[in-house]
Amino acid sequence: MMVYCPKCGSMNEEQAAFCQKCGGQIIPVQQPVNEEVKRAPAVWNQTPFDRTFRGGGPLLKTFLGLIFVLLVMEIFDALSTESAFAGEFSDFLGETLLLFFLVFLLAFFFGYYTRKYPKETTMVSPLITAIIVTFALWVVSKVFELLGETQPDDFLAAMGEMVNSVLYIIFLLIILLGYIGVIMKAGRFGNPVPPANVPPVPPAASPQAPYVPGKRMGRSNRDKIIFGVCGGMAEFLNTDPFLVRVLWVVGTILTSGVLILAYLILAIIMPKYP
Repeated sequence: MMVYCPKCGSMNEEQAAFCQKCGGQIIPVQQPVNEEVKRAPAVWNQTPFDRTFRGGGPLLKTFLGLIFVLLVMEIFDALSTESAFAGEFSDFLGETLLLFFLVFLLAFFFGYYTRKYPKETTMVSPLITAIIVTFALWVVSKVFELLGETQPDDFLAAMGEMVNSVLYIIFLLIILLGYIGVIMKAGRFGNPVPPANVPPVPPAASPQAPYVPGKRMGRSNRDKIIFGVCGGMAEFLNTDPFLVRVLWVVGTILTSGVLILAYLILAIIMPKYP
């Protein structure tokens, strides 16, 4: 085993007290081993919801999401006598209720197993993300189309048709970019080879400080469904991410989709934390 000189960085024998190149003193650094930490079992990035309901948590979230959609459908159905859009949107939700259930089921179970088995779910992450994002954009396009038909408003109808026409492109683009990121993260392109006759850099004296949730707001990589914006907010506020997502969906409906644009902007400007 070789040791590095803290002064010039050259390698020396393990038992050397002084550097053979510069004559500097070599002080061996011993890292203390915490036996309790060494024997501690691995803990995955579970949320309070995961700790409480375990594997049944995603199914419970799915039914809560379905109940929320039913509630929205009933509210718009009650407003159908005053607004043609409300009636059309209520019918749309009723026709796609099963589709909402399946997407909720996929999203929540994917989030659960991504937190529990992050390495094993890496290869399917771009595909499932593309499905969820495409479904959300499809719902937005239908809202625009219904608004354009019931107002009537040619601009909204054109917006709905435009979004609907590029859905497959967005789907393929998310998959392509996602798998490029997976390949680059896995190091498939190889690591750079250091030039010859250059002494290796000694390891850093102190490790990087661990990530502590809640210090700064950023996109979470521990609890995310799309880009991790709501998960990062939940970590910053020290609350359950499911509650943040429900409030965000409610706000999106109340603001006629404005929070979707806000979400995309936050996904761009917010830093991503480990």
